[in-house]
Amino acid sequence: MKRIQIILLLVLITGIYTNGFGQRKSANGYELGLRFGDTYGSNAAVDAMLPFGGNRIHADASFWDDGITLAGLYNWQFPLGNNFWFYPGVGGVLNTFGEFHLGVAGEVGAEYKFDIPLSIGIDWRPVIGIINAEGFHSDSFGLNVRYRF
Repeated sequence: MKRIQIILLLVLITGIYTNGFGQRKSANGYELGLRFGDTYGSNAAVDAMLPFGGNRIHADASFWDDGITLAGLYNWQFPLGNNFWFYPGVGGVLNTFGEFHLGVAGEVGAEYKFDIPLSIGIDWRPVIGIINAEGFHSDSFGLNVRYRF
């Protein structure tokens, strides 16, 4: 785990150093698609990116027979090269299956924005349960496929 954290930190520093904060081309815009992965037991979710304050909100909704799972995270974006972006974020996750569950989530991901209006990315979303789901859940990996408007 420590090795992964060091690699992600080096990738972040390299991206900031080579591209600079002020020289970043705009990657913000509306995106809508699917997230295949796991956040509190969900396997697929409607996935959206919404521009917000120069960065973006990463929102997900998974629908179940007995409830819904919602996630909302604030993401910062850093360019890593031509059309390739790194994004860390923080936010919350809640679901209502059986009983109400609430957690605080972090997110670390990377995505590629094709020249056509398509983005594909992967992310890791650890969750710390606060209400009715105590503990640390670190198995939340996802694959995102989104259409850019």
